[in-house]
Amino acid sequence: MSTIIRTRSPFYIRTPEETSSSLSYFSIDIFIESNEQGVALCGKLSETTSLTKKPINNQNSVSLEISEIVNNYLSQSIVSSTVKPNYQSLWVKVTTTARESDGTQIGSSTVTNYLAQEGFNTYLQGANYTTEPNAMITADYIQYYIGQNIVIPVNTELVNQLEFVNSAGGIGTEAISTTTNANNKIDYVSVAFADVVSLIVTYNTSTTRTIKVQGVSQCKYPVFKCTFLNKWGAFQEVFFFKKSVKTLETKRENYNRSNFYAAFSYFESRGGSCDEEFLYNTYEPTTHSKKTFNTNGVESLQLNTGFVNEAMNLTFQELMTSEYVWLTDSDNNVMPVVLKDSSMTYKTGLNDKMINYTMSFEKSFSYINNVR
Repeated sequence: MSTIIRTRSPFYIRTPEETSSSLSYFSIDIFIESNEQGVALCGKLSETTSLTKKPINNQNSVSLEISEIVNNYLSQSIVSSTVKPNYQSLWVKVTTTARESDGTQIGSSTVTNYLAQEGFNTYLQGANYTTEPNAMITADYIQYYIGQNIVIPVNTELVNQLEFVNSAGGIGTEAISTTTNANNKIDYVSVAFADVVSLIVTYNTSTTRTIKVQGVSQCKYPVFKCTFLNKWGAFQEVFFFKKSVKTLETKRENYNRSNFYAAFSYFESRGGSCDEEFLYNTYEPTTHSKKTFNTNGVESLQLNTGFVNEAMNLTFQELMTSEYVWLTDSDNNVMPVVLKDSSMTYKTGLNDKMINYTMSFEKSFSYINNVR
């Protein structure tokens, strides 16, 4: 199984100890590639960053943080596009070499392979936390909109099978195949089974994890699907089922202009000829003296989840800290958005009885198309 670099948190590498007295510095090559490792492919991402670093305080090795370098090459998109490739997972090969001051290599190079994803670790998990999830969501409880597919991101290096269970005890299974292609390390299992009450994730051959599932039917309010990049670097879906409020905030600039004409000419048809006429010292009262320009606006949406289980607090916590969020409306329009809320009060069944979250999103584009 590959060691994971979650690029929103620091990831440190340490070169092997080199005891040679002629050691001057270490050269470090960070090779980043998509698809299969070492396989040539048209359009494949393949980039190398080379660095050098000197040991300090008589040490025989060096440390380097590489997440920021790797993160620049990851790319997130929830729709297929030839304009913007989607690189949710990338291979990272780090080669470290001890060298003398003139560049002469000392001993042999050390090569280490990693898999990078745009997730993050929490402070309490410490440095270089690499423990991998199976189903790539944190909460053991999800809601889905009845009539739409249930979509679950899974780690193909760990998960062997996903079983969908209904109230009668079972519906069907989905086998998960492992792959060496970085693009397929996260598999989005999508199924349209009805009456699903739980998912059983089978990993490490025999160990299982159960995720409770609640289907919600909504006929009164338009339903919004929110897709966000969660802490594991995978897209996760959460639905807002209740009242939604749309607002438009506009900005404009103004300047004063003169509408006065000292001399104004116009043409008038008389008897088959076009005669030029003149007016002096006049203006048109219906013309704007205070002229507006550069007018545009941004739409915002305030959405309500409806009643949710307390276990979904983890889901909304990760939504609040996500850097990529999209909304899909009832007409299947996919919109990039920015979460306007900067704080969240955790709700519990003990304190709040029935839990509903209200969140505000701003569309990440102007109402009037100004893309140039």
